[in-house]
Amino acid sequence: MRFSGIKMPGLLKGGPFRWAVVLFAVVSSLFLADFLMGEPAVPERGMSSLPFDHAIHGDSIGLDCSACHTGARATANAYMPSMADCMDCHRLPMNDKLAEEEMQADRSEKPWSHRRHLPDHVVFHHGVHAAAGVACSDCHGTGYRQNRYGGEQFDMQSCIKCHRGETFKERGFKPAATYCAACHR
Repeated sequence: MRFSGIKMPGLLKGGPFRWAVVLFAVVSSLFLADFLMGEPAVPERGMSSLPFDHAIHGDSIGLDCSACHTGARATANAYMPSMADCMDCHRLPMNDKLAEEEMQADRSEKPWSHRRHLPDHVVFHHGVHAAAGVACSDCHGTGYRQNRYGGEQFDMQSCIKCHRGETFKERGFKPAATYCAACHR
């Protein structure tokens, strides 16, 4: 096969199958290069005009995380509460009236927002971890640490260490999957 008098290399001689292989190799290497050298996802959390203290809600009155973060115990996502969710409790007579007034003055349906901390190629399922006995505070901390928006440090090494059973030895967790495809897509 000749183009403008230039002889093509042996790999490119032949039919459309060889061209498809070359095209696949080029596209795959571009995806791999983007994955390895692209910018990592930046952890972001939106701040609200409404102050929130996890210690008051959890430690003080004993609310479980899943009372506000629906899905935390059974699904992949632990959702942020809506204003209606908050008002379910804040309308009760025993609550601070100032907090209720501040909440009603905020007209947004979703006063707190959260963007994923993990890169898009990482798969994480809250429900699977909860079913294995991992507590929310094991990863998210308690009290002050929970209130630092973006304060959690999620990285592959801490996940691998936990999956190997090195993190919470006293709790007797069984080692979990450590092969790449278990958490990466």
